[in-house]
Amino acid sequence: MGCCSVLSGGSVDHALRLKLVDALQNRRWAHLDAERVATGVADGYQSGTGLWQVWRSQVGHDPPQYHVARKEHGGSVYEGFLVGRARDVADALNDIEAGAQ
Repeated sequence: MGCCSVLSGGSVDHALRLKLVDALQNRRWAHLDAERVATGVADGYQSGTGLWQVWRSQVGHDPPQYHVARKEHGGSVYEGFLVGRARDVADALNDIEAGAQ
């Protein structure tokens, strides 16, 4: 497994994917990294209430892994080894959802 993974769940929400690519590129992500992660996040995304947050995996990972979910043990849309990248994904999703209201 590489630096991070996206967790799949359903069909890709293309509007969300495009917004997330833009949001991640605005956070200085390379286009290909933003595209790959946004596609996976959009695939596993489910609308809901509550903020997206970064959670440290409880399993004994070394180095630790971080996942993005609304709740600690809820469905994750992203996980990786870099907490900064996970924060970018969570912040971008929160910004996108705040703009949709």
